[in-house]
Amino acid sequence: MKENNEVDFCDNCPANHQGLCPGILKILTQEGTFHSPKQFTLSAGQYLYHQGEQHLDFFILREGWILITINTEDGKRQIIRSVLSGDILGLQPDLHGPSIYSAVALQDSIICCVPDFLKMCSRNPKLALKLVWIEACEATLAELYMANIAHRDAREKIAFMALELFQRLKFRGLNKDYTVPFPLNQEDIADTLGLTSIHVNRTLHKLQKENLLILHKHELTILDYEKLNALVGQELKSMKVCNILN
Repeated sequence: MKENNEVDFCDNCPANHQGLCPGILKILTQEGTFHSPKQFTLSAGQYLYHQGEQHLDFFILREGWILITINTEDGKRQIIRSVLSGDILGLQPDLHGPSIYSAVALQDSIICCVPDFLKMCSRNPKLALKLVWIEACEATLAELYMANIAHRDAREKIAFMALELFQRLKFRGLNKDYTVPFPLNQEDIADTLGLTSIHVNRTLHKLQKENLLILHKHELTILDYEKLNALVGQELKSMKVCNILN
């Protein structure tokens, strides 16, 4: 993990208009009592923190892609969510307890550590309210994934995952028409959706033959948005609201 303490990196940050960043930058500009965010770089495969470790920091992903994972006692991995630029990490109910999850960089990433964040929220109700909204959106996404894992077939699960990631990446301006970066491999998809890698492989081939989507060279292309959306139904409407809020 490489650290950069320069204070002017916020000005050129591609995520400084998203999530909590506008409120934090406003406070840092107006008040001189808070420390400036610190910037860290992670290489693909490096961990920001491990499950069971204690950390007291609050993070915002500036660039890259991070996976939030949990390992069960029998060694199996469950991917909880993909963290994209502007998303937050490190917040949990017991702020002084061991981390519930691990956070690992899926690709080279830049992370901002925000000191005194809770102090900022205590002195700025608008920032605190924004945090509540973001946490509500993350809870909604987790609930939608849980419902899909429990009650959908593999084809519908992958359609849901492809569309929700496409929407979030498009909101961040990371799309080229219906193509977005997609660094997850088939094992990552399987560990997110409760499937086997073999089942994921077969289902992706089926979706490609149906001209619905294609994964190629770490990119996802949606070939027929309307038909793919029809597999998912109305569930993603709530995610559109979350994108507006973020």
